[in-house]
Amino acid sequence: MRGLLLIVAVIAVVGGLLAWQMIENGGYILIAYGNYTIDMSLWTLLLIVLIVWVVWRLIKSLLRMFVEPSQKYFKERDSIRQQRYRTQTARGLLQYIEGHWDQARRSLKKSAKHSEMPLINYLAAADSAYEIGSREEADQLLAKAREVSPGGELAIGLAQSRMYLREEHYEEALAILQRLHVKAPDHPLILRLLNNAYRGLKDWSSLEKLLPDFRRYKVFNKRAMQRVESEVYSSLLAALVVQAKKTGRSADTEAVIQLWHDMPKNVRAIKRVLLSYITCLYQLGEGGRAETLLRKSLKTDWDDALVKLYGIVEGADPQKQLITAESWLRQRPNDPELMLALGRLSQRNQLWGKARDYLESSVALKVQSEAYAELARLMIQLGEHKKSTEYYQKGLALSTQLA
Repeated sequence: MRGLLLIVAVIAVVGGLLAWQMIENGGYILIAYGNYTIDMSLWTLLLIVLIVWVVWRLIKSLLRMFVEPSQKYFKERDSIRQQRYRTQTARGLLQYIEGHWDQARRSLKKSAKHSEMPLINYLAAADSAYEIGSREEADQLLAKAREVSPGGELAIGLAQSRMYLREEHYEEALAILQRLHVKAPDHPLILRLLNNAYRGLKDWSSLEKLLPDFRRYKVFNKRAMQRVESEVYSSLLAALVVQAKKTGRSADTEAVIQLWHDMPKNVRAIKRVLLSYITCLYQLGEGGRAETLLRKSLKTDWDDALVKLYGIVEGADPQKQLITAESWLRQRPNDPELMLALGRLSQRNQLWGKARDYLESSVALKVQSEAYAELARLMIQLGEHKKSTEYYQKGLALSTQLA
């Protein structure tokens, strides 16, 4: 409106000036083009130009008055609609986090086409569909995610492999993860999921090859990394023992020993791995090696499980083994596990009275079924069958309680 008033004022002023000039001093202009000629005064031409300019300004002002409000209306309407879709996406993601799978699936699907990042909508909706048991819909939503975001292969692959892992379809998950690993070898989540896939397949050799990457890229914290290493090497040892027992070849026994020497030093210090290796040696008839390693380990790190195993392992010299164990009594006179080990070693040396004393001391310090079982066997050796039955019953009752 202010623009129109300005135009009218300009017309009035300029028109007055032109009128005065036309009266005072009239000019003359001739325009010729081909066979046509136009003649008019200078002031008439200027008046025509002025009128054209004024009309153009009027049209522009009118367009602004009527068109701009409508453009603003449509813009505001689109903005409100977009905000509504943003709100719906945010609500869907919150429902997804809270585990309201069906609600999340519907909210995220509905707002996906209008989302600024539809890939997120489709991935979360696919996972929600999977959680409610709709695997076919989950696959369809993952396909949609590929359509809208061809560059989202990593995110889509991770989502799909996790679904396969939850279904224990380890080979399908592994195929995807291996492809992703080639493109992103240092990606912690890919490495973590590869760990799950190989564990599911019990492919310990392949998993062992990934251990350096787990350490390098800090895929697990220190405690979790120890658990992974422990499981991998204990399982590898067990598999080699099965093979060695099956073939009976000394080369397979040597493979067990070689694996132990090839392990990183920090892995050999893990209790579970150490116990697994010593047990393997004992099972393969390498009692001498097992006893030596146990003796050295107990000197630096006393452990109940190792002491118990020392009483089971048959070393090269049973008498010397008993003397070694008895030397530990000076520092640990009330250790029930040591007493149990000494009772077993005394039986192996056919020292029945000493064995009885040690085993009864073990039971007095700590009631455990293993000590009762050893006492029951010892009583049979001593001809005390009634006492043997009594100890067997006590051991059985204790085992039943613990179970």
